[in-house]
Amino acid sequence: MSDTAKYEHTGRVIRAEIRTTATPQQTWEAWADSAKIAGWFVDRAAGEAKPGGTMTWFFDSFGYVLPYQVVDAVPGKLFVLKWEPPQGQGNAGILEVTIARDGGETLVRLVNSGFREGVQWEEEYEGVNSGWRMALSLLKEYLEHYFGRAKATETVLRPAAFEYARMRGVFLEAPNLAEWLTAPGSPGIGKVGDACRLTLRDGGTLTGRVLEITNTEVALSWGEISGTLELKAFAMGPQRMLGVRVMSWTLDADALKRAVAKLEPAVGRLAAIFSAPAAAASAAAQSGTPFGEEKR
Repeated sequence: MSDTAKYEHTGRVIRAEIRTTATPQQTWEAWADSAKIAGWFVDRAAGEAKPGGTMTWFFDSFGYVLPYQVVDAVPGKLFVLKWEPPQGQGNAGILEVTIARDGGETLVRLVNSGFREGVQWEEEYEGVNSGWRMALSLLKEYLEHYFGRAKATETVLRPAAFEYARMRGVFLEAPNLAEWLTAPGSPGIGKVGDACRLTLRDGGTLTGRVLEITNTEVALSWGEISGTLELKAFAMGPQRMLGVRVMSWTLDADALKRAVAKLEPAVGRLAAIFSAPAAAASAAAQSGTPFGEEKR
């Protein structure tokens, strides 16, 4: 995949893509229409997709407000936004989304640039990279099953001192899932595209498909609520957070709150896995050193 020469992408670059059965026009509207982008991605959006104008994305649950300059907008083909950082705080950021028919499908390619170099910015870069892959998987689900519908979203998060390298196993493997999310005997989570059926420890089932797996996050469709479940591990400023996000295109806000309340104990158990005693015990078990004794 190559950058479009018309736009100058500086700094580190993220690239991601999906294929969808939706039309190019529907796909473009999902980015450029303020109501439709709120149907799968942001909490709210304001502005028009006109070059020279401004579109503002609101992530109310995290207190983020992100204003972008609209650089280019071609219905059914192209949507480009630019973000200018405060003076001396890094490169300008460009988000370029190209849309085209390819082999009977719609190909969506995303290029997001302007990320700073250096080990101190690695966690930020990897977090956004994972976030875009997750977001595109949700976009595909929205386009192919729920286009034009409003969503309801609930997030449950807990702070935890975890290592990113452990999260794939905690989120995917049956024995680890049984420690916090699923009932004993429930299977693990397979590959992207696989069918998935989980029996949740605190009640209910999830029947769906695996939408995306990154190093730190997992997205599943959830047929029982016409929505999705995301298993998440990421940094929020200096604090690392673990939790789940649930989205539904049929439940209203109150019904979703009741459904997500059943997942709050699971998130508590997930965070407890990485509490100091549990983490020390795990490290001791892996090293062969009894918990509470120093390795000599």
